[in-house]
Amino acid sequence: MRHALGSSIGGEMAAVGQSAETRTALQQLATELLPTAPELGRGMAEHLSSAIPEFAPAIEDPELRAELEASSAANVAQVMRLLARSASAEDVVVDHEALEFMRGNVRRGLPLSVLLRSYRLGHAWLWGEWSHALQERVEDSGELAAGQDQSSAFMFAYVDKVSDVLVEEFGNERERMVRGAEQLRAETTRAILGGEPVDDEVASSRLGYELLRHHVAIRVSSGASAVRGLERAVHEAAAILGAGDPLVVASGAARFDVWQGSFDPPATDGLEDYEPPPGVLVAFGRPAAGIEGFRRSHAEALQAARVCWLASGARAAVMGYGRVELVSLLASDLPRARAFVAAQLGPLSSTAEPAERIRETVLAFLAAGLRPSRVAKDLYVHPNTVAYRVKRGEELLGRNVTEDSVELACALTLAAVLGSSVLSDDAKGFD
Repeated sequence: MRHALGSSIGGEMAAVGQSAETRTALQQLATELLPTAPELGRGMAEHLSSAIPEFAPAIEDPELRAELEASSAANVAQVMRLLARSASAEDVVVDHEALEFMRGNVRRGLPLSVLLRSYRLGHAWLWGEWSHALQERVEDSGELAAGQDQSSAFMFAYVDKVSDVLVEEFGNERERMVRGAEQLRAETTRAILGGEPVDDEVASSRLGYELLRHHVAIRVSSGASAVRGLERAVHEAAAILGAGDPLVVASGAARFDVWQGSFDPPATDGLEDYEPPPGVLVAFGRPAAGIEGFRRSHAEALQAARVCWLASGARAAVMGYGRVELVSLLASDLPRARAFVAAQLGPLSSTAEPAERIRETVLAFLAAGLRPSRVAKDLYVHPNTVAYRVKRGEELLGRNVTEDSVELACALTLAAVLGSSVLSDDAKGFD
């Protein structure tokens, strides 16, 4: 991150002479760093997710990571804007993204101390980046010391002001949840999902939802902190599975966990055809019975959502676990999955379009029992095209596609579903 920060300053920054005013130096530096706020926000979020155990899931949870990055970037941007204007802490406001992340923490059951610690650690991280950049810009030691003192005082005042507001808002949000049935439902749900022993009758009463039934769990989410239609998607998706009130639990700033139950296993076919509002992802598990089924279907819904997020721009808006179970298992350790794909596919692990066509054909060829005519029919191409692509694939693989065919099929499946998350940008061999 420091290298990226240094490169953003680069040759664009003229060194400040000994006669330059401290305020001007700070204003110019903040102005030049303001456009890098999203990049700095990502760096801060990465630091926080590695330093704070409660944020560690953000490493693997793209939705939590998006919320953390949005809040971090918003705070960095405001600091730079205010420093660029030589404003005081009285001008500080708490951005929407920071408030939404705070509310998400309340819904996750995290204590206020975790949120305040994130601001202390974020402040220390940003000060390190800022101080390093200031040292590169200001040569005069006296002016450098004055600039560090002034900007350090402002950043401390900034954190104090934001923390005061967040403490009050955290209390208000928690009080609203404690007073309502939502908090009770959320706590009971967390206890069940955490494997704690629960009385099914008591838990059903607290949830307002019968646990001794067949359940389908759904994760409805968005990468943004606010998306129109999110709550509408919750109820539409649940209604597709059957009548009766679903159990709905907010699990983040823009994320809901939903369960729909029935005495017979709910049919999920209708969910596959559902079209949620733009920007909304609907992922669901398979039907399962009782409290254990409540947990298992939810775990499957989370895995289906994870696969969709890993698939990046190629992801579907609706995904059932049954369709991606194999990919979920193969990609449980994403770095190892990338290494596996690279080792199995070699040059075919490129994101280049010709590589994609060959991978698609070879995978279909293996699935069709090595019958080119069937592949040609499925892909709407000539059998000679199939033969050419398979031959070209074997040249790039350096082996016959029937050798280690199981491993090859797994690598091709990972590439087909996850795309750039497991592929390389190297287009060597496809120039």
